[in-house]
Amino acid sequence: MATGLLFDFDGTLYGDWRLWISVIEETLANFQITVTPHDSLEMARRMIENGGNPNTTIRISSIAAALARDQGINLPEEEVRTRFFERLDAHMDQTGPDKKIVSLLREFTRRGFRMGIVTFVRKPRIHRRLDLWKLKEYFPSVITPDDVAEFKPSPRPFLKAMEDLQVQPDECFVVGDEPVDMIGGRRAGAKTIGLPQGFFTGQELENAGADRILSSLELLPVMIYK
Repeated sequence: MATGLLFDFDGTLYGDWRLWISVIEETLANFQITVTPHDSLEMARRMIENGGNPNTTIRISSIAAALARDQGINLPEEEVRTRFFERLDAHMDQTGPDKKIVSLLREFTRRGFRMGIVTFVRKPRIHRRLDLWKLKEYFPSVITPDDVAEFKPSPRPFLKAMEDLQVQPDECFVVGDEPVDMIGGRRAGAKTIGLPQGFFTGQELENAGADRILSSLELLPVMIYK
């Protein structure tokens, strides 16, 4: 029976909190606003802790807008979001995908794993990125909010990906950096692996139902090879 691997994208297959902080700084610099890495990290944690709801995700561009408000400047959030993605795209174009991650994907494919992505990144954006990075061949299923009405932490996007890949929930792993990945994956019947590379801690991922916590995606083979 085939084993499925469902990944989040931002903060899992690409990027971490250090990159998000750097891009937040660059985004706000476009508006002549100066923030420190500590400011960004503190705001992210404040938004998580004040939200108090693991069923939500954190929009990184919203952190930038909140930091501007802290300095008494109200920026249109959509404009901040546009600038944020411009800066992030520039980073992604410059760095390309992580070579170690690409090697892992190649090895997983060779071993017969069926892989998909379940991400909040909108469909045109994620498909453009996978095309540019020549990663599409590894992911026969890519599920975004454009594909299903209910998204994470609902189990529906995960179940849709499993259906696409023709894998059973109990033969599937969900890997992500946010509580919504853990909650949705568990509700879908999969095993869940938390990767605390974003703004959420390992403890928060465990509290949301992570079966295991990994410090790096490179450790994933140890957990999934039988």
